Amino acid sequence: MIRTRLNQLQNRLVQLRKAGFFAPLRIALSYALFATLWIIFSDQLMQRITDDSQLLSRLQTYKGLFFVTITAFLVWLLIQRLWLSQSKLIDALQDSQSKLCVIFDNVPCGIQECDLQGRVTFSNQAHHQILGIQPDKLIGRYIWDYQPDENAKQQFKRIFNDLVTNQPKPELLVTINLAADGQQKILEYNWDYIYDDKDELVGLIAVISDITMRQQQEERILRLAHYDTLTGLPNRFLSMDRLAQLLELARHNNDLVGVLCLDLDDFKKINESMGHEAGDALLIQIAQRIQSHIRHRDILGRLGGDEFIVLLADMHSTEEITPILENLVRQFRQPFMIDEQTITLTLSIGVATYPLDGHHASQLLRQADTAMFYAKSSGRNTFVNYTESMNRDAARKLLIEQYMYGALERGEFYLLYQPQIELATGKMTGAEALLRWQNEQLGPIGPDEFIPVAEQTGLIVPIGEFVMQSAIKKTAEWQKHQMGFRMAINLSPCQFRDPGLLGFVEQQLQKYPVHPHTLELEITEGVLLSGYLMTDELFKSFTAMGIDMAMDDFGTGYSSLSYLRSYPFAIVKIDRSFINDMTTDSADRELVNASIAMAHGLGLKVVAEGVETEEQAISLKAMKCDYVQGYYYSKPVHPDQLLLKLVG
Repeated sequence: MIRTRLNQLQNRLVQLRKAGFFAPLRIALSYALFATLWIIFSDQLMQRITDDSQLLSRLQTYKGLFFVTITAFLVWLLIQRLWLSQSKLIDALQDSQSKLCVIFDNVPCGIQECDLQGRVTFSNQAHHQILGIQPDKLIGRYIWDYQPDENAKQQFKRIFNDLVTNQPKPELLVTINLAADGQQKILEYNWDYIYDDKDELVGLIAVISDITMRQQQEERILRLAHYDTLTGLPNRFLSMDRLAQLLELARHNNDLVGVLCLDLDDFKKINESMGHEAGDALLIQIAQRIQSHIRHRDILGRLGGDEFIVLLADMHSTEEITPILENLVRQFRQPFMIDEQTITLTLSIGVATYPLDGHHASQLLRQADTAMFYAKSSGRNTFVNYTESMNRDAARKLLIEQYMYGALERGEFYLLYQPQIELATGKMTGAEALLRWQNEQLGPIGPDEFIPVAEQTGLIVPIGEFVMQSAIKKTAEWQKHQMGFRMAINLSPCQFRDPGLLGFVEQQLQKYPVHPHTLELEITEGVLLSGYLMTDELFKSFTAMGIDMAMDDFGTGYSSLSYLRSYPFAIVKIDRSFINDMTTDSADRELVNASIAMAHGLGLKVVAEGVETEEQAISLKAMKCDYVQGYYYSKPVHPDQLLLKLVG
């Protein structure tokens, strides 16, 4: 619109110039024509009228006066018409100028005109508002005078001189600091040139936009795309980009790059027990602690959730990585404080190293993540370096997961039963149900392999229901041959979090004539560590039904004793790792003896697992252990074989 108005104004100026040039010529020609005609024809007319010289003289005088009067009128008439025409043009010009001034003062962007020396000759209201400078303090000044420092002034001056000399018409971004309040603004200049009627350059005009907010929004969007909003750390995208840069530099310098994948152990229970706000506050503290215990040249990022990544730059040997890992694990022994509560967390760290474990960013992250999984499987609170065998194990795990889907429907799962012997009488009083899997393609798969996969995929719930139903059904059959025959069934933490567990157990006890007291549900410390809020209610419900709760793998956890005092357990199962060496290791022997005495002191029965020798059996009997199971008495057997043992 501004350009249109300028064109209109220019056309009218041209018209005015043309009018100013041709009007005198028209007047002169008109006068010359009239005078010539008057002289020719008036003299001839006078001669025809009279021959009297005196009369002719008087007539000539009157003719002259008449000529002056007529020509004066004609000149007045022509000048008036010219004046009226020019007045209209001037009025139109003034109207255009007024409208143009209104447009200039109301456009949202600043407009600034300057001469070839860079002095401001015109500035609209928007420009004054952008700069916060009054017009009287702006007109006549150089356009670079309001730059924040001398370097900025000189740079702006060089750009302006290039505009005048080479006329490139560039866009220019300028950052200024306003003197009034110190506010920083980013301005965008779009230049154009002003020429006179001889097509010579006489000045420049700039359209100026305040893009500060737009620039800030773009920077905010860019930050959201590259940084974690909670911790302010680089997110996955930026972390991988930084890793790619480090790898490129390492290739050039022949250095190593360490990739650490860090995962917080049991962080989920913090969110479940204290709420997500406390969890977020804890994550911020964790990020700060990790950042303060890595080198300044290393990069910390957040991959998501409770998983972080550390990129170790400028490494020359793998030996340099170990102290960093040990220090990180050690620092997490110090508790965190959230809402005046002390929280202790541990780290599991997986490590991959360029170029030993991979050459690409995604490959190294994948290897580090695999190693981190093994760190968790190894007991957590530790670090594990990636090895090639982990990929084979991962591939094996993937196959197990694939074939596990549909295995229950295909009838590939089955139960074996290991007898439990009462030491005082030497009789079989019960058995433990043990799940097994036989796949046509993979062959026999051990519980140590498939149970973790089943828990991770959630398939442990339907598989657990199969175990529960099958074991209770067999118990009902075997109790026909031996009253009070007991059945021990293992429950995983995932099963314990299933809201339908209690109802399913009640349903099976109603379906099959089994007394609840002969049913024993075995759990490990992992169930109690899972943070599931309904644990206490489930314990109370099972106990109220008459079902005995047993703590499996006693002695291998951190808080087994405290849990025995806090929950209504009826049975303790001493882990086989202590039974194996109890006849050769005095420490293990004393531990087993103390565990039995402590359990009896709490009114609990004791089952010793993994009894494989007569010497172990004799020692356990001397310690007044209640029940035993192991290969010394029987390996896990099929249901038909167990029935033979019962009736035999």
